[in-house]
Amino acid sequence: MLVSAVVDPSAFDKEYFEESDKSYKIQAEDLLKGIEENGILLFDSEGILRAALIEQIKSLPNTVGQQLQTLLAELLKIKSKRFVTCCISLNDTLSDDLLKLAYCLKKDTKADVLIVSPQSLETLISEEKNVEEVVPLSGYRDSDFETYRHRYHEGLGSIDTLPKSEVKEMIIRTVRFAKRLKFYDPHIGRGSNTCYFHAGIECILSLWQKHGFFKSDHDFGKVKIYTCSADCILEEDTDSKKEKKKRKNAEQHQNIVRDIITPLKKSFRGPVEVLIKEDPDNIFHARYLESEQAVVRVDRGFRLFKQGRKFRQNLFNLHMDESSLLRRYESLPDAELDSAS
Repeated sequence: MLVSAVVDPSAFDKEYFEESDKSYKIQAEDLLKGIEENGILLFDSEGILRAALIEQIKSLPNTVGQQLQTLLAELLKIKSKRFVTCCISLNDTLSDDLLKLAYCLKKDTKADVLIVSPQSLETLISEEKNVEEVVPLSGYRDSDFETYRHRYHEGLGSIDTLPKSEVKEMIIRTVRFAKRLKFYDPHIGRGSNTCYFHAGIECILSLWQKHGFFKSDHDFGKVKIYTCSADCILEEDTDSKKEKKKRKNAEQHQNIVRDIITPLKKSFRGPVEVLIKEDPDNIFHARYLESEQAVVRVDRGFRLFKQGRKFRQNLFNLHMDESSLLRRYESLPDAELDSAS
């Protein structure tokens, strides 16, 4: 699952990168590699920290900074997934003091960590700031932040073996900085066991609505659910068979709207839409939850619960490189439903 960080740009001051001592450079590379794997960097809405960080890394001499510049270039390619802009109240003092701005941003967003330079850490301590979740870049590898970042990246195992609090934490980390969510599950379209699908999706949306950082924004809360028709209509089907399938699909669609979409619209403030696709080649198989920052494969889909609200055996794992597959799911033709539906 995702971890979040704010970086004080002075952590990348060239004075810390001595050619004779490679340890600081290694720590910096590990930070950027970790962010690429399953992290997000939080920046102020004015772009002050972002611009300063980019400038610091680009200004490093090639003898020590070439790999860092390459890693930064990779992050910039996918900045919509790795960089999140957060609005905080800016004043003249914050605008002129990058450390104060970074500290304020970390505090307001409740980011997991603030990465600073060794000198900045001393400054915060002298100012009697809370440095419990502040890590000097020189000690990144041994930090608690890197330990649990790695743990979340490796996966925590099946959700039925975890405490409920940890499962909720996994979900919150996936959705916290998202403004919209997409669910992909071909089995929802069958229109059976709808109460279980509703319970699973509602669980995720309720955590998002409660813990989402952008929940007060006007554009927060758009939800799309992609699934497949109950009975795929094929070219070789006779007209009567096609009509029969359309009627069946329409009935199942009505079940989905009645038992999943309508209740979700009542309990969740954002727009909720179901999109039913035809999949003649059966490419729509794996189940996913997607936010702007993450692609999570949900191994057994969104029937998360057994009776008694106990979690079923299921895996939540990041698969960040599979977004192209989701675009294929979305591009499938819309299902043909009987006009009476």
